This record gives sequence, C-alpha cells and structure tokens, in this order.
Amino acid sequence: MFNSRAPQRQIKAAILNWQNSLDKKIYRTKIKIVIQKWLLAISCGTIFLAGCNLEPPVVDSKAAVLQLPASTENIWARSLPDEAFASLSHLPQLNDIDFEAGWGDSNSPVRFSDVGLAVLVSLNLPNLNTLLFGYCTNITDTSLTYVTRLKTVTFLGFIACPRITDNGLQTLVVMTNLVKLDLRGCTNITDKGLDYLAEKSNWQRIELGGCLQVTFDAVTNLQKRFPSAQIKKDEKEWSYH
Repeated sequence: MFNSRAPQRQIKAAILNWQNSLDKKIYRTKIKIVIQKWLLAISCGTIFLAGCNLEPPVVDSKAAVLQLPASTENIWARSLPDEAFASLSHLPQLNDIDFEAGWGDSNSPVRFSDVGLAVLVSLNLPNLNTLLFGYCTNITDTSLTYVTRLKTVTFLGFIACPRITDNGLQTLVVMTNLVKLDLRGCTNITDKGLDYLAEKSNWQRIELGGCLQVTFDAVTNLQKRFPSAQIKKDEKEWSYH
C-alpha cells in the first residue's frame, strides 16, 4: 500500500537540510531522488516508502525513543509527551529535533508543553544544533525562556507559532551561538521585535514571510544592519503553506 505522506516528509526533510547546508549540490540531488521515487510509486501504486532512510524516525513515546540506537542524530518528536522527554538522554548524539514535521496529520497532535521543554534543557545534550517548532499554539514567550538555555543551538524555527511575540524575541539575543531564525507565519511579531533582534550581531539568516505585522521597511533596515546575512520576508513562498 502506497503511503503518500512518507515521500512528502522526505522531500520536506531534504529541502530543510538543503536550506541549512553549505553543500547545496548534495541535497539538491537528494530532493531529486525522493521525487523520482515518489513518481515511481504513484505510477505503480504498490511501492511503500515509509521505511526510506531519508526520513528521520518519529518518536511519540518513551518506548519509541529507547528503541532507537544511541547514535541517532535526528528525530521528529511532535507528539512526544512531556513525561517522555527525559528518555531523550538515551540519544546523546541528537543534532536535530523537529516538532513541526507532521503538523498537517491529525494523527500527530502536539503533546508536549513547557514542562517537557524544561526537561529537555536539563539534559544538556552536547550536540543539539537545530530545534524546529511549527504550528504549535502551545509555544509561547514563556517557552522561549527555556529554549534560550540551549547554548549549543544555532538554528531555531518557530513556524506559525502565533503566541510568540516581540517580548519573546528579546530573550533570544542571549543565545550566542544562534545564527539562523525562522519566524515565518508568526503573526504577532512586529517591527519592534526586529529592533530586539538587531541587538544580536552574528545573524546569518532570518526568515519573516507571513509575519503580517512586520513591514518591509523594517526588514530592509535589518538587512542593512547585517549586510552579509539573509534577512527575507518572502510572502510568495509563505503563500504555499
């Protein structure tokens, strides 16, 4: 039986890696391969792609975490409940935790809260580099006070998290290693939030498409302040979400 969600997730993961990688050629090739497999599966109607290794493992319980090898680097954890976060200590090599993947699937509800984030911080995962949240109405400015304690993180995403405000952005400037920030679809961020972000000097990329209260003038001014960074408000790209 063909699982249409699997290749969709694989394409999403490959595109995300392409966006974050300096070696664009590798991930451009991966995206092409996944699309080719998807088209082949559609034409045959019999190929099941859920087991493809391009897709990170989905964890939604303590048992699901503990069955993974300790060398696991990337996971999708949108439905991981608070009481299971302590089990992530079993994965000391974790590099990327994605709480966005699966947002359109009714079988993948958000099951974590600030309680789980507090536990995540306490684990001191030494290689944690990327943390993605998406379509999470439970993520608030208070949540960011926990996230800011993750000193190794260089890339944060809060895609379509409507309860993130300018006050939350102000707390992010203490994250010295944070250089990439995806705020697309955060409708309660304003130009004032960009003023707060300007207090941090090492930005490489900030995405602002779908931030309805952020003006293009404010984006332009922030880009001028950091000419070597990519500060974008791409409304056309966001319209595809």
